[in-house]
Amino acid sequence: MNQPEHGVVLRPDDANVAFLLVHGFCAAPDEIASLGQFLAEKGISSYAVRIAGHETSPEDLSKKSRHDWLRAASDGLDVVKSWNPKHLFLAGFSMGGALTLQLAAKEVDIDGIVLISPAVRIYSTAAKLVPILKLFMKFKSVDLEKIQKTHGYDLQRTKYAKEPLSAYSEFLKMTKDVRNVMHKVTMPALIMQGTDDKTISPKNARIVYDSISSDIKEIHMIEGAEHVIPCHPTRSIAYAHIPPFLERVIASVQD
Repeated sequence: MNQPEHGVVLRPDDANVAFLLVHGFCAAPDEIASLGQFLAEKGISSYAVRIAGHETSPEDLSKKSRHDWLRAASDGLDVVKSWNPKHLFLAGFSMGGALTLQLAAKEVDIDGIVLISPAVRIYSTAAKLVPILKLFMKFKSVDLEKIQKTHGYDLQRTKYAKEPLSAYSEFLKMTKDVRNVMHKVTMPALIMQGTDDKTISPKNARIVYDSISSDIKEIHMIEGAEHVIPCHPTRSIAYAHIPPFLERVIASVQD
């Protein structure tokens, strides 16, 4: 249990704070590697879990459901719990943010959550057509090089060059699932999203902020940031909000 088979573990000596890190749709743990490294430099442990069907093949992902994704995230949380940290946090990016919210809605021993570009509502017209399109198309091609250049990402990430429409359908169902349980989230939350996010509407950050029941909650819109903040030059601006949030939460727990 201490050394998971998949994902990335960073455990600095004498760390008493630990994070489960959850990546986004059709990607892999390296998508949030910069966050894990940032935390490690602060003496904080982390486990970037690999979500079921990711970092394997598009065909494998097409056979997985949103329930498999949540189960993988929950298993990852069990790994971090097995380290017996003094303080336990979750951090999720995009789809990983939705999974983090689902876990937070039913867990009671988490000190706080960090959400980056959380995906809880998709506004695109194309999304509405997915239930029909998946009957005629199995996969959607993705121009990874174009995405990297267009959005100005300076860190490369593992991502599928074709994405299964069945997974899109599961993803959309998951956003509905999480909207139905967000009100159950009561632990402290730090929410961040880019003002220039063209993938998930920046409205998502406000939806989460207004829906959760946390007494301690912060929302920060990162000026000029694109969707994948952990791979965008603005990540240093976003990450700077994390240490004071952790200090605030830990102080509240100790009071």
